[in-house]
Amino acid sequence: MKLKFCGCRRMEDVIYCNELLPDYLGVILSSGFRRTVVPETAHRLVQAKDPRIASVGVFVDAPPEQILSVLRQVPLDVIQLHGHETREVVQEVRRATGLPVWKAVRVQSAAEIRAAETLGADMLVLEGYVAGQVGGTGVTANWQCLVEANPQVPFWLAGGLAPENIQRAMATVQPHGIAISSGIETDGVKDFQKMKQIVDIIRGGYYG
Repeated sequence: MKLKFCGCRRMEDVIYCNELLPDYLGVILSSGFRRTVVPETAHRLVQAKDPRIASVGVFVDAPPEQILSVLRQVPLDVIQLHGHETREVVQEVRRATGLPVWKAVRVQSAAEIRAAETLGADMLVLEGYVAGQVGGTGVTANWQCLVEANPQVPFWLAGGLAPENIQRAMATVQPHGIAISSGIETDGVKDFQKMKQIVDIIRGGYYG
């Protein structure tokens, strides 16, 4: 089971990740969100991470040229699109960057998952739906809907995950990986003990 810690924005977050070694570390690079970081900060964070951890840049309805501009400053390994991007945008971003492209979907129905499968993303990020918001809400996805839809594209499960429900989530949904942000925070900042709990659950107590 792969693990991604999302919404990292402080050097302390990177230090925690370097000790616990999730597979991916995510930074939000579109403006207007609580966990947004500017490219200069993202550059420092990504440069400080352990090389065994891959970096994911999250963009919301950003033009491909804007993503390319950020890439000149921030060495990313994966592009995650978190808005209303079309198949054409997904393809253009992959062509322009040469990087894997993941597409987030706020799941309300199996039909949305079917539609997302046609976008050509390398992976999907399936999370809970909240009207008027594009993600990072801490709301659990409709796991039963995911099970019934049985996505044919590899996917990350996100939204509302925490140490208390992550074992049930993995057993029920059986995703490629777990992406978690608010569930590893206390008072809005990353909490090492919660992060360690997640790693212990997913990896049976082994990390490092």
